[in-house]
Amino acid sequence: MPVNVIALIYRNPNVPPEEFKIRYEAHIELIKRVAGETFPLVHRRSYLARTPGLSFAGEGEGGRPATLFAGQQSDFAFDAVVELTFENQAAFQAFSGRIYSPNVIELLGGEEGFMDRRRLGAVLVSQVVETRRAE
Repeated sequence: MPVNVIALIYRNPNVPPEEFKIRYEAHIELIKRVAGETFPLVHRRSYLARTPGLSFAGEGEGGRPATLFAGQQSDFAFDAVVELTFENQAAFQAFSGRIYSPNVIELLGGEEGFMDRRRLGAVLVSQVVETRRAE
């Protein structure tokens, strides 16, 4: 049975959103190389749209407010929603074991310059339900 994980990624507030995206994409390529065959089937990243030219002093946004349709800026302090899909629990554990090994953690240490790892949130998804428009 597939295993899905969702993570909320926060950028360092001193890093502009455009630079964060470039650096995070490079970071994922490094993780993909290090993880090898344990890399997830899918590693999907959705970046929040931030409104250029507007100022917002909220924590974590670095002065760039999210482009909201509903809710408050404080609800959207994160910069990316990440969805990982693995074949099964064993595949998830193999990936986690590889990327959280001490030598890999040291290799990936550069993420502190663009990510706020202290605020990272990740959760196991119990079920994914998708509805599509009829073709």
